Amino acid sequence: MAPLTQDALRKLWLGGQKGNLSAREQARVWALRECWTEENESTYGMYDAIRVKVKKIGGGHPTGAAVKQLLDKIDGDDDWFPGKQYGERRGRKRVLQGAKATAVAASAKAQKTGGSEPTYSSVVASCPEATRNPATGKPVAKNAVYTVFKERCYDATPTQTWSHQARFARGALTAPQMAKRLAWGHYMQGLGHSDQWYYKTLAWCDLCNSILPRTEQKAQDLALARKGGKGWMSDGSQGQACNLRGNPNLLKQNSWGTIRVWWVPILARGKLHVELLGDSFPGETEAGAATMVARVRAALNVRFPGGDAPTTLFTDRGPGFYHSGTGHITAAYKRALRDHDLRAFMGVDAARQPGALQEVMLHETAVAWCRYKLARCLPTRPWLETPEEYRTRLKAVVAEINSAYDVEGLCWELPSRVAGVIREGGGRLAK
Repeated sequence: MAPLTQDALRKLWLGGQKGNLSAREQARVWALRECWTEENESTYGMYDAIRVKVKKIGGGHPTGAAVKQLLDKIDGDDDWFPGKQYGERRGRKRVLQGAKATAVAASAKAQKTGGSEPTYSSVVASCPEATRNPATGKPVAKNAVYTVFKERCYDATPTQTWSHQARFARGALTAPQMAKRLAWGHYMQGLGHSDQWYYKTLAWCDLCNSILPRTEQKAQDLALARKGGKGWMSDGSQGQACNLRGNPNLLKQNSWGTIRVWWVPILARGKLHVELLGDSFPGETEAGAATMVARVRAALNVRFPGGDAPTTLFTDRGPGFYHSGTGHITAAYKRALRDHDLRAFMGVDAARQPGALQEVMLHETAVAWCRYKLARCLPTRPWLETPEEYRTRLKAVVAEINSAYDVEGLCWELPSRVAGVIREGGGRLAK
């Protein structure tokens, strides 16, 4: 057999169908996974870290789900080699064509015009028949809907169709904030605690609240405020009102036409739990912090009946926990910790802990997961949802997060996030 020419070898390694990974990039995925597992105990964040380091034929990165699918195939096939095909059907006929695609595009554009964020879930809800796959009886996959967004939806000019891109803009850290974050990172590393110690000892918690609209107009205002950092829009239209976020403070302020529901996330040893607080809860005050400690202790006792519960609470420097000016612990919070045989990680003086640590705090990630999923399972008329119905929905969301998200991996992440703060010179992490 004649040896392969350079051109033939190039085609084998770099060729393939547009939108797929070449054999070389598949091998790179496998190699990156091997490097990750040597340096990390958890797979949390691995697929996203790998996907941005490989490119599809024709450009662009694969999704994290596609990377996971490839690695699952590799692990399940002793005869795997880069570029191996498994006989999947190619060129399957699209479900969203013609009138169905037109209906999906019209729904997405109408949602944006009306002040809502077009999403897969919202389009499926508004177009159940158009998005149903006749072969399965279930909604089409997300990518099928997103393809319609990319091909048929636009803001002003038909040739400038939507892509998923960043909005204007994210608040920058000031130089003093970065310096304080960097100093805190060095302080944390200087403590010398292992990741095992953090995992076993810490319970992450906070006082959280959700604003429920009582009118249709207020529901629209909150929908604008919930818009994420990225959205579907045309190039050059980022400054248009429909592509900008609403005032995010509306999600925290209890104003006319809204009510506030308080809850406490408790993240510990691979599981997220929420404690739901009553209508008379005093909020972010010393009394509220004391109440939170009692509820956290009760929840830990239930989960760890053998007495091996985490003993240290990690919170931010919010009102009720520490005085904003000095960083000294409040009297009621300190007394409640003592009464319930718990301690605060930063002790009685949290002055060295920056206020701008949002993406570093593990419970903030868990709360972001909750809010993300809550925003995608809103009732059709959210202004009619009662606090009791909201609490039921929140508990269902937390149960789904514990089942589908890598909560275990999240609980091991503090040391790597601290290292990231130092690596970035106190700058923000890509979380």
